[in-house]
Amino acid sequence: MNREQRLVFGEVAELYDRYRPGYPEAVFDEVMAFGQLGPGARVLEVGAGTGKATAALVGRGLLVTALEPSPEMAAVARSQLQGASGWQVVEQGFEAWDPSGRSFDLLLAAQSWHWVMPEVGYPKAARVLTPEGTLALVWNRPRLDPDPVTSEIERVYRALVPSLTPGPPGERQIDRSSELERSGQFDSVKVCQFSWDLEYSARDYRALLLTQSDHRMLAPDLRDRLLAAVEDVIASSGRPYRVGYRTIVYLGRPRS
Repeated sequence: MNREQRLVFGEVAELYDRYRPGYPEAVFDEVMAFGQLGPGARVLEVGAGTGKATAALVGRGLLVTALEPSPEMAAVARSQLQGASGWQVVEQGFEAWDPSGRSFDLLLAAQSWHWVMPEVGYPKAARVLTPEGTLALVWNRPRLDPDPVTSEIERVYRALVPSLTPGPPGERQIDRSSELERSGQFDSVKVCQFSWDLEYSARDYRALLLTQSDHRMLAPDLRDRLLAAVEDVIASSGRPYRVGYRTIVYLGRPRS
C-alpha cells in the first residue's frame, strides 16, 4: 500500500498529541501584535494537526477555521477543543480547500507549511487574507547541543539509517523569509525566534521519534531496531535527555 508521507501522522494521532511539543505563548503574543488582532478576528489555520496551535488561538477569542487533511488527526483536534467555542475543523488540505469567497485576518500554519506546495500556497494565502491580514508560519526546530548522549545517538543513526537526520521532529533548515519574499505575494516580512528546552525520558523520546514522518516511512522492523537502540542509549545515561528548541515565526502582509 502506498502511503502519503504528509498523512502518516494519522497513524499515531494520539501519540502525536501527547508527545509533540506545543508552542510558547510568546509566539501568539507576537502574532497578535503584528496583526493587531483581537477577539473575534477570523483565522484560517493550515495543517492544524491535533489542535495544539488551534487551542491557543481559540483561547484568545479568535474565530478559527482549522484545515487538517488527516481524519485521525482532525478527530483528536475536535476532542481537544470540546467545550470551547469559535472553531471548526475541516478535513481538507489547503490546496484543495475552497474559501467560497471568505477572507481572513490571519492565516497561520504551525509545523505544517512545508507540506504545502509554495507555488500554490503563497498566492492562495494572499488571496484569502484581507488587505491588512497577516501570514504567520511557525516551526519548532530542535537544537541538539553536543554531549555524550547525542554523540551516541548519532552513532546509532549512522549505523542503522545514515540517510536520516538524528533528532526530534523539526522543519528542514530553509530560509523561509527569502522564500516569502521570492513569492512576490508578501511584504513587511518579520522573523522572530523563541528558545526553550524540554527534557525527555528514554521512553518518551522514543515515542516522540515515532511521530516523525520520515521515521514512519521506514520498514517497521528497521524502525523498531532504531528506536530501541536510541531508547537504550538514553536509558543507559541514567538521566533525562534535554532537547533545546527554537520556535521560529515568519510574519508577512499581503503585497498591495
